[in-house]
Amino acid sequence: MAGGWLAEAAIGGGLITAGFILGLVAGNGSNGAVAGLALYAGWHLRNVLRLGHSLRRDGDTPESLGLWGDLFERLHRARREALAGRRRLAQIVQRFEDSSAALPDAAVVLGDGGRIDWCNEAAERLLGLSTPRDLGQRITNVVRHPDFASYFNGQGARADGVEFLSPVRNDLALHAQLVSFGHGRVLLVVRDITQVQRLEQIRRDFVANASHELRTPLTVVHGFLETLTSDMAAVPQRWQRPLELMNQQTLRMQHIVDDMLILARLEGDGTRGMDSDLDVPTMLQSIRGEALVLSGSHGHRIDLDADPALWLRGNELELRSAFTNLISNAIQHTPDGCVVNIRWRAHGGGALLEVQDHGEGIAPEHLPRLSERFYRVDASRSRALGGTGLGLAIVKHALARHGADLRITSELGQGSTFSCVFPAGLSRRVACATAAAVDPAP
Repeated sequence: MAGGWLAEAAIGGGLITAGFILGLVAGNGSNGAVAGLALYAGWHLRNVLRLGHSLRRDGDTPESLGLWGDLFERLHRARREALAGRRRLAQIVQRFEDSSAALPDAAVVLGDGGRIDWCNEAAERLLGLSTPRDLGQRITNVVRHPDFASYFNGQGARADGVEFLSPVRNDLALHAQLVSFGHGRVLLVVRDITQVQRLEQIRRDFVANASHELRTPLTVVHGFLETLTSDMAAVPQRWQRPLELMNQQTLRMQHIVDDMLILARLEGDGTRGMDSDLDVPTMLQSIRGEALVLSGSHGHRIDLDADPALWLRGNELELRSAFTNLISNAIQHTPDGCVVNIRWRAHGGGALLEVQDHGEGIAPEHLPRLSERFYRVDASRSRALGGTGLGLAIVKHALARHGADLRITSELGQGSTFSCVFPAGLSRRVACATAAAVDPAP
């Protein structure tokens, strides 16, 4: 920069001095100095015009002397760096487009108002989007499916995503999920889950068919075993214990088959389970009576605290199965003579069922997996109690069909609480109810 100032001073001073000398020679030094200053101003004007032309046309950077030379040099370097930056950015964008084009999942970048800013080739294949035709369009105007529109407008948890049929092909099942990034931008990721659904359907069909096929021979075997063990005095001593064990295990297998058939029915029926108004307090009173019989000589106390006016819209068989499983589990895992609490009350605009036992409790690492099929915290103890390992899976599926959640809290040595949380809109208030508000065990 110092060199530029020196050169600029030399140019300006040289032109004025030369003009002054020439003016002296012509007889008027002042006029010559003015002429030199005019030349210096014209030189600046020329450089300004050259700069404007270069900026407008984005052409080659001109060359000059003095401060203008420094300015043009800086402009040249800035242009060169910007060009290199644009090339690097273009390479990055090209690599991104190449990699996104190779993805099997559709990716759509959405801007303000859900307008499409960019999409990859998979989005064209799965969603029928086309670039540049659909750029700037609202995604809900292009993907016209009510389930997707509801999910996009905020109905449902964003992390869960939504499943719907492809607008391009009805035989393609898609799963879409929205992910926020940047400032006000959203990434829509859509994957083809057709094969996964087919495999899941094959699994459900296999389980259901195998269960149906096993039910008949198990019934026959159990019937003969019951006949043989009905008069144990007539059975030779050495066969009594084997027959007793065979009878127990056959009965256990029947329970497993029955639970598997219930699960297969819950999974296979795509309709939701809400078909009638249910008198839940009366249902719980009935289940409590059955639980007292199950407890028998173990002497459990079962306290029922139910809001008698709180009913529920749902499927009676499914909810009764879910509630029975929860209460039976509480009985099985509560020490003899201890209490099991059942509470039915309004909660957050919906309804809440809590089943609390006072057993050994469950370690935190087991809680996320309790509703998996055949998962047991203590396998040997569960089998000894006659459990199938499918009860909580049935509960979870039955609640899911009613839009409800299963929540489990537990502390080792303090017992566990299983909560069924029903959403607003399912509960009903009735003027008269038949269930007792508080019905502790005698």
